[in-house]
Amino acid sequence: MLVVGGSGSIGSEIAAEAAVAGWEVAIHGRTESSVEAAVEKLRTRAPAASATGFSADLRTPGAVELLVEQVGSRLGRIDAVVECMSTGPSGIIGRFDETDPDAYLELAAVSIVHLQRLARAALPWLSREGGALICFASDAGRFAARRQTMIGASRAAIMGFVRNLAVEVAENRVRVHCISPSFVVGSASITRLEASGMSRIEQARRRAGLGLPTPADIAPLVLFLCGPGAKRITGQIISVNGGLNA
Repeated sequence: MLVVGGSGSIGSEIAAEAAVAGWEVAIHGRTESSVEAAVEKLRTRAPAASATGFSADLRTPGAVELLVEQVGSRLGRIDAVVECMSTGPSGIIGRFDETDPDAYLELAAVSIVHLQRLARAALPWLSREGGALICFASDAGRFAARRQTMIGASRAAIMGFVRNLAVEVAENRVRVHCISPSFVVGSASITRLEASGMSRIEQARRRAGLGLPTPADIAPLVLFLCGPGAKRITGQIISVNGGLNA
């Protein structure tokens, strides 16, 4: 399993859960130090696990393709790719007429543009044994709300990509899904919003009858979708939001 963005809060939890479950894991992060920390976290949970770290700035041309090739060559196969990169630049949440149009271009580059390059590079590997590609968006792409026009548009694009690609590559026994969280406790995005003093976080906490999700709530779902129990399931957009929306 290749976890792209595996040094973040969600990605590192997925990698650790996968290692505990017996997966051979490749953890990607932007810097060597972040990757080393993620591998160390994994080994505290699964001391005997097989885990390898790969650092790369995927904004660099050709870096996505090189990462996939390095992982495939090192592991000999890639049965699952989980993409859980950062949510994007600051300034993407707010009134549309007050946001920076260039911020949307940066957001698109680290979301849908990056995802299609990753999928293109990974599909030949995933097609060998019938694998899974899992990516992340957010409920901003499913449920309309004020102040999220730009992030909502980018996340909806990811969801459309996933559903259409899933139909296309099913004949190659490749499954494609999108996990769509709301606010994930401990994630970089919610930490940034809390630091800005946004009241919507507290409102979300009160509204989520099941409680806002944590990375530990998301990782088991990812493992299920990558496993044999989900071999006939593809093209799904699954919200994990504690009851904020349905």
